[in-house]
Amino acid sequence: MSFIIGKTKEDNPAELTVKTMQRHFACFGSSGSGKTVASKVLVEEFARNGLPIIAFDPQGDIASLAAKEEFENLTKYGIDRNTYDSFYDNSEVLIWTPGSSKGLPLCINPLQFDGIEKFSLEDQIRFFSATAKNIAGLLGYDLDTDDGKSVDSVLTELFGYCIANNIRLGKFEKLIALLKDLPEAVHDKIEMIINIKLMKDLQRKISLLTTGSRRLLFETGTPANIETLLGKNSDSNKTRISVIYLNTLSTQEEKEFFISSITQLMYQWMLLNPLQGGQDGLQCLYYIDEIAPFIPPVKKPACKESLMLLFKQARKYGIRDGS
Repeated sequence: MSFIIGKTKEDNPAELTVKTMQRHFACFGSSGSGKTVASKVLVEEFARNGLPIIAFDPQGDIASLAAKEEFENLTKYGIDRNTYDSFYDNSEVLIWTPGSSKGLPLCINPLQFDGIEKFSLEDQIRFFSATAKNIAGLLGYDLDTDDGKSVDSVLTELFGYCIANNIRLGKFEKLIALLKDLPEAVHDKIEMIINIKLMKDLQRKISLLTTGSRRLLFETGTPANIETLLGKNSDSNKTRISVIYLNTLSTQEEKEFFISSITQLMYQWMLLNPLQGGQDGLQCLYYIDEIAPFIPPVKKPACKESLMLLFKQARKYGIRDGS
């Protein structure tokens, strides 16, 4: 298996091997230099080789893959008929629209911890901490402040307690109820790191997630599931390209929350689905277009920790991450 990314000066196909593509992929360049176009070529090549893709699209550039171009318009770029047919005949592009009924609506539940008990204690703590930071960021807490760190700690402890005691959270209403009446074991651990005022503020802010337009993030559309996004549970024999269009979300915090939540699901999925014997080292492509705002060098948005954890671990599970 190889990935055709263009042509050489001698008009021969320029190819990348599977072994090369088992590494991280990043595309750098000035504005208008063709970063997104080059990345779209790799998306197409993954799909042509039967490898599904989850792609985050902030501007609509990746979503354009759903618009079929006439073959005659591509011949000037050296595209041959076999390459053209192999992409359109063997792949499907789905445009998911978080929080919006336009397109394929997609919702997320950050409190879904199904299968987490199969993880090591260390992986559970990492997962709970990343989820806590994700929710805290969506609520508007600065994770670099004492309040942000306190909220992170409280939620992490509470998530761990629920799993240890077979308590299924499921919805924010259940989380609010537990915060109002903290289990003694959790109270004893967090009483020195959060005051009553901050606890009341946390309960109020979580309550706001259950009303108004923000409910759409959690209730409108297909519940986010990696098997669905990769087409693993589909009757179609086509390779799925799931494009998550971020412009349906109204704030940067919501975009960070959604990227982090899906990344958490991907991390959970890959731990439960390691490479099996006979596989060539790739299971899918996880691609974020224009990733810079989500992993800035100084600030720590909620999604940064989840993304960095995935970057560190994804290779050995056959998940190719790109940006």
